[in-house]
Amino acid sequence: MKKTAVKRKIIRKTKNAAVVGAGPAGLTAARILAEKGHVVEVFDKRTTVGGNCIDTVNSDGILIHNYGPHYFRTDSRKLLNWLSKFTKWRPASYTVKAEIDNELVSVPVNLNTMIQLTGDVFDQADFKQYLKLHQVSIKKIQNAEDQCLSTVGGELYEKIFKKYTQKQWGKTAAELAPEITARLPLRFDFDERYPREYFQLLPRDGYSSLFSNLVNHPNIKLALGREVFARDIRALKRHYDLIIYTGPVDQYFDYKYGCLNYRSLRFEWKTYAQEYKQPCVQINYPDRYDYTRSVEIKHVTGQRCMKTTVCFEYPTDEGEPLYPLLSEENIARNHQYQKAALNERHGTTPVHFIGRLAEFKYYNMDQVFLRSMNLTKMIAAKGK
Repeated sequence: MKKTAVKRKIIRKTKNAAVVGAGPAGLTAARILAEKGHVVEVFDKRTTVGGNCIDTVNSDGILIHNYGPHYFRTDSRKLLNWLSKFTKWRPASYTVKAEIDNELVSVPVNLNTMIQLTGDVFDQADFKQYLKLHQVSIKKIQNAEDQCLSTVGGELYEKIFKKYTQKQWGKTAAELAPEITARLPLRFDFDERYPREYFQLLPRDGYSSLFSNLVNHPNIKLALGREVFARDIRALKRHYDLIIYTGPVDQYFDYKYGCLNYRSLRFEWKTYAQEYKQPCVQINYPDRYDYTRSVEIKHVTGQRCMKTTVCFEYPTDEGEPLYPLLSEENIARNHQYQKAALNERHGTTPVHFIGRLAEFKYYNMDQVFLRSMNLTKMIAAKGK
């Protein structure tokens, strides 16, 4: 008589997990683990959730992005479907200009940019011919300056990239990794939108609302106003079965290989008694002023009122770590930290590192969400 196979249900022990950091990476991990039955405690030094993506209404009644503009865009339908459980959306037109030779020109560089800068008519073939004549042949791209010269040539590099890069990073392009400037693509059409991803949206009720909904789960406990230092890790490992770490990787290891350097911003806010101050959401300033850009986020939030607030951004080495400074020294130092981080996965209490600070990578927002989703689903599947 043929025996019927009996399916055995594998029941994993529900784990207590600690998530360090209440930004997009940490909160995504917390939510997915919570939905899988884990009990999760989220630690953050701030008293708010959302990390640098938070937005608030200022004293003038204008919704602002507290730590600079966050332009949500993605090609991932999977990510969009998941986030749509926590927010409704509004379409967003992220248009950016740069002030060059007293004129506002389109960035990233597209056919409109070339017409504005040269006064000549450009089509795709013209632009390709221009690049062929101006690009510098460099056998091995070693830094951001090489990347620019080999991609756009000396003329566009001088006008658009060189001074802006030095002002933004406090270092010349020759001192920075190629990926710093490779983030901005070339466009062989008249598309003036800053990003190219298929979905370009903004949470209808703001990012803070999105993240508040994200942590609204009975298995998630918030421990805000509590920064986690290297000395705290041992205690966390005793009390939790799993740790997701999204903070600065050098801080986790008590700076054993030295400090990783970040670039920060000082924000200056000005409110004007008019509906709009700028023609678009963002204007870059490669030459003039000490600030790098001015942002009028009202262009994409859809708020309607007869006042507007513009944020002016001044790059600095002090303040919140916003942008990993990808110099040769920092890249080498981070390589040591990432090797040490990999070893932390195999301890009695596994520790997983994810996000801009933990990986010292310049990720876009959707990349952070997706990396955290994929990592956490892998952890949940393996049980560790």
